[in-house]
Order: sequence, then structure tokens, then C-alpha cells
Amino acid sequence: MRKVTSMVLAIGLGSALVLAGCNSTENKVSDGVNKMLDTTGQLSKAIKSGDQAKVKELGPKLEDHWATFEDDVKKEDKELYQKVEKYLDPTIAGSEAAAIDKEVLGKLNDQLTDALKELENKTK
Repeated sequence: MRKVTSMVLAIGLGSALVLAGCNSTENKVSDGVNKMLDTTGQLSKAIKSGDQAKVKELGPKLEDHWATFEDDVKKEDKELYQKVEKYLDPTIAGSEAAAIDKEVLGKLNDQLTDALKELENKTK
């Protein structure tokens, strides 16, 4: 009887650790997506107002935020990972350009925002 009790406890503890790990990944992705959405929102305002200094400051932050959870997204959903990457890299590059093309960068940022919102909905 003692062995059965020990085994049940071990299985229960193992399950709890696995579930805690899953929740941790979801929280990490959710927090990262929220930070990126906040940044794309700020970036959108800076693009519309023509504030090049702010655009140049915000663009690289997107990569910094993405780096904290991109591997988790890649493991869980390669299609969404690729969708975010498709718009992330050109948005960052456009934000770092000497002359900012408001129309192109605004469109890229909007597409990135849409991809992030899709990812956000998937993590809920």
C-alpha cells in the first residue's frame, strides 16, 4: 500500500510540474505579445506623426521583446512564428532607415500588429 501511495504522489507531483511549466510558457508568450503590441501601437503613432527619432527608438525594441519568447512560439506554432517574422524584420529595417517611408512602414507595422493579435488570440 505504501508503494502505491508513493507512486500516486510522484505522478501527481510530476503532473503538477508539467502543468506549471505549460502555464509558464503561455504566460511568457502572452506577456511578450502584450509588450510587442504596446510597442507597435506606439510605433504607429510615431509613424503617423512623422517622429523619426521615436520610430528609430521603437523599432529595435520589437526585436528585443520578440527574442524573449520567439523560441516558444516556434515550438508551438511554426505558421504563426513565420507570419510574425515575415513582418517583423522589414518593420525593424524600415524603422532604422535613414529616410522613413511612412506609408510602407505604417502598412508593415499594421500587418505585424495583425499577426501579433492572431498570436494573442491563440494564447488565450
